[in-house]
Amino acid sequence: MKLECDIVKDLLPLYVEHLTSQTSSAAVEEHLETCETCKNAYLEMKAPTPPVQYSREPAESFSNYVKKKKRILGLKTASITALVVLAVLFVASRFFAVGGAIYLLALDSAKAQVQEDTDVSHYLWYMGDSAKKEYVNKWGMDETIFPETITNEMDVTDYKMVYYNPWDKQFLSYLAVNYDEESYEKEVKRLKDYASTDYLGNYGADGFSDGYTLLAMESDPYYGFVYALSNQNRQIVYVELIFCNYFMDLDYETLIPAKYLPIGFDATVDNPYRKQKLGHS
Repeated sequence: MKLECDIVKDLLPLYVEHLTSQTSSAAVEEHLETCETCKNAYLEMKAPTPPVQYSREPAESFSNYVKKKKRILGLKTASITALVVLAVLFVASRFFAVGGAIYLLALDSAKAQVQEDTDVSHYLWYMGDSAKKEYVNKWGMDETIFPETITNEMDVTDYKMVYYNPWDKQFLSYLAVNYDEESYEKEVKRLKDYASTDYLGNYGADGFSDGYTLLAMESDPYYGFVYALSNQNRQIVYVELIFCNYFMDLDYETLIPAKYLPIGFDATVDNPYRKQKLGHS
């Protein structure tokens, strides 16, 4: 889809904040490859904001104010007045600094949108070294449990990729594939050869639903899970639940079938595992 410069410039603020759709993002990126003017505008938007240069005028005005009060009230009274004003200014600055930080975090969270994609033809947008930049590094978790690509031999029956970045990025993905007998045996061997890590107890995880066998697991006590399951019908399900701070903002229970989740898995904000790790009772 070809876009005019005016449209691209209207979209750039949203694009820089990763708030455009996949289709719009692709169109903007295509335009930036050939338009130097829009590319420069994009680079300016991405450039770090220069530090604020504060004027000394308020300090000088305050100094004059104190001198004036000294003349009117006398040194002792003026000194007390100055201390009171300084105390008020200090408390106010702390209040607005904390309030401003909370406001900015809330604003960032409100602007963030849950991005959900069920089109398996977009698989390589999100997986592997060739993925789009925001998906290349998922907190260092190893995604090689997932297939490198989608091939003609793979009968994909279910797929979803979810991305959310209120201020710490989170990923939820699953891919269900039916294999022919030969391909299934080959894939099972690849996954069983994977150097799996222990997961039991992390976020309350205690095995998987009946009918599913765990083939491979990348488990991190802080960043979550990447794993693969098989059932008796030559189906393999690949799952990733990647987050940080010991909880997910995503409502994962509505985004992924419960049978794909570990039994007992709890990554809600008040989960017992998080309280234990943070030393909360």
